[in-house]
Order: sequence, then C-alpha cells, then structure tokens
Amino acid sequence: MKTADWSLWLVGGAALLVANEVAGPRQYVLDSILYAQLRAVKRVGPRFPNYGRWYSEYRRALEERGWIVTRSNSDHEARSEGRPPTPEFTSHSGLLARHPALSGLLGAASARLMLEDAQQHLRSFNLAGIDQASVAVHELGVVLPDCSLALSGLACSEDGIDLRESDAVLSEHLTEAVQQQVHGLLESKHLAVHIRSLGGLDARREHAKS
Repeated sequence: MKTADWSLWLVGGAALLVANEVAGPRQYVLDSILYAQLRAVKRVGPRFPNYGRWYSEYRRALEERGWIVTRSNSDHEARSEGRPPTPEFTSHSGLLARHPALSGLLGAASARLMLEDAQQHLRSFNLAGIDQASVAVHELGVVLPDCSLALSGLACSEDGIDLRESDAVLSEHLTEAVQQQVHGLLESKHLAVHIRSLGGLDARREHAKS
C-alpha cells in the first residue's frame, strides 16, 4: 500500500507542507522555524499590530539559525468598504504561483487547516483583537524534497492585507551541534509541543482531484 509522500505540520503559528523524502534534517527544519517565530516574538512582540516588523525579525532569526534567504517579497492591499480581498491575496496564492504543481496539495492542506483541531492550535498564535479591530495572520510554507523552504504570510486587518513571502535554503555549513542545541532548547522549555503533525497527504491523489 502506497504511503503519503507529503505531511502537514503545525509549527507555532505556521502550517508547513513537508515532503517526506526531504534531503536534509527534517526535524531541524521544524525546530528552527518554531525557534525563529519565538525569537521574533521575544524581540519585537507578537505578530500584531505590526506584522511587517515581526516578519523581518522572523526572517532574521531564520538566518541566524542557518537559513540563507534567496528571495523575499512584500505587498499590500488596502481594504475597500464592502469589498473582499482580490483572489491573488490569499494565504497560499504566492506559494501556488511559485510551485503550480502543488496546486492539489495546497488545496487539500488549506481544507485540513479549516478543521477545528487545527484552528484551535493556530488561533492562539495568529488571532487578536486590537482596539476592537480583528487582526488575523495566516502563514503557510512548503518544504520541498531538496530541503528548500518557501514561506507565505498574510496579515488581515481593518486597514487591509499585508503579504510577506520568502524562499530559503539551509546552509551547507549547518552543524549537528547547532541542530541538537536548538532541539534541546525547545525540549527543555517545553516548547516542542507547539510542533504537531496533521498527517499525510498523497501528491498523486490530490493532483488527480485538482
């Protein structure tokens, strides 16, 4: 029986679609992304009210933990009263544009993330009320088989939508000692519980549906 070739993970406030045959230290990928989120919060506070500032610190923390950012992009759309965001401003539109072959998987991942169990996990990281204004952040990423990382973050508020995107690869100089250090830190502070698996996804099956 064929097993799923991708898995969906909740890592802090981000959802990650991870290739099961990733050519690299998968545990460190998960650990370092959670670590970078927590580091950004420690430096500048939560994702809101200034998502752009938080995301810059998040990206900086990733670089400090061995990620080399190869591409970074931002965009913003002001919200018009009574008018919803345009289709291109969705939580995974940027990922779909960069990796169209993953269309079915991204759609399946988005559907699974709507389940209450996943929403409950993400809510504590990505939803807040500020001055009676609701602010929501949606973060989705893909870890490809070559261990490259594609991230897309979307902050929605009464002012509009703030989109942040990054691509990154792990440094070839990343050591086992660094990997163990980050994992040990998360474990010792009981923070590893913020990394959860939502199970597998089959690329061929999802592609056939799309």
